[in-house]
Amino acid sequence: MAGFLGFVLTQQMQSHRPIPVLTEPVAENADANIEGFVYRQTEAGTIQWEVEAQKARVDESRHRAMLEGVRMRLFGTTGHTMELEAETGTIDTATRNFDLHNRRDLIEIELANGYTILSSHIHWEDEDHAIRTHHPVTIQGNGLTITGVGLLGTLTTETLRILDDVQVHIASAI
Repeated sequence: MAGFLGFVLTQQMQSHRPIPVLTEPVAENADANIEGFVYRQTEAGTIQWEVEAQKARVDESRHRAMLEGVRMRLFGTTGHTMELEAETGTIDTATRNFDLHNRRDLIEIELANGYTILSSHIHWEDEDHAIRTHHPVTIQGNGLTITGVGLLGTLTTETLRILDDVQVHIASAI
């Protein structure tokens, strides 16, 4: 465990590399199998995001942590901004990017402003502080439902953009 923590700290001090998409599985013979895994990304002493997982398999040579039973919290400039849970996920410990997936139900991202984002896949790019997906997505709340394909959300500006096939439904108040 101490070796893994040292590795993570060393990786966080290195300069940022290009962001790869995390699609490959980690080998079954991981360097560490961890129950009750917690990973926090900080900048200038402030937590930017936090991942908790029931189980994690860490492959240090490939800079990957494969997660099961994931709970994620992203923090913006005003504090708690997004919270979500996913069945599985992968963290690239070198870039601090991660992917979260659900096979059964959609991932629900609860925003502090009362809106909820729904999708089966979410990708976080740490360098840009952005969430992305190319899968179908729904944003709902306050009588508004927006659907489409693909999403780009930037945490620093707190903006969301659906990329294609956008449809908006407004519930009428009677």
